[in-house]
Amino acid sequence: MLWGFVAVIAAGFGGAGLAVILNKITRGRTPKWLTPAAAAVAMLVTAISNEYSWFAQSQANLKPGVVVVNTMETSAFYRPWTYVYPMTEGFVALDTNTLADHPSGAGRVTGDLYLFGRWANTEHLQVLFDCPTGRTLPMIPGENYDTVTTEDFPDAGGDSQMITAACQGREGK
Repeated sequence: MLWGFVAVIAAGFGGAGLAVILNKITRGRTPKWLTPAAAAVAMLVTAISNEYSWFAQSQANLKPGVVVVNTMETSAFYRPWTYVYPMTEGFVALDTNTLADHPSGAGRVTGDLYLFGRWANTEHLQVLFDCPTGRTLPMIPGENYDTVTTEDFPDAGGDSQMITAACQGREGK
């Protein structure tokens, strides 16, 4: 966050500096509003670029074996450009390195999910995947899930990409 702020301020100085240089080249013929306008445009473009590049940078920093299984894209009236190209404000990643067969067998797998947000702390969640039915069950730390049955899983309708990644990831090991 600090480096994003520094980048926006530096862009403002750079945009204003270019306007001042242009004013010197034209011997003072540029309008007076050009310098603050150039600074504002440079700052806005830098801020927008930082917002859009966050997801790609975060994804590139994931350790090997961690795959993105879902993204949360948003649009907002105060960011009109997001209606043309929605901005990714968060994503869910599955750590395939942590996938393990569940003691109950029956095609069940446990694994770790991470929830990343643009301006939020990363959340960790351990999930039990029931591969045959395509259901998921978030696991509460300290609870025993060794004797879980199909009835313990909420209704189907989970994220199919996440379930597919978990079930195929375990088969590949």
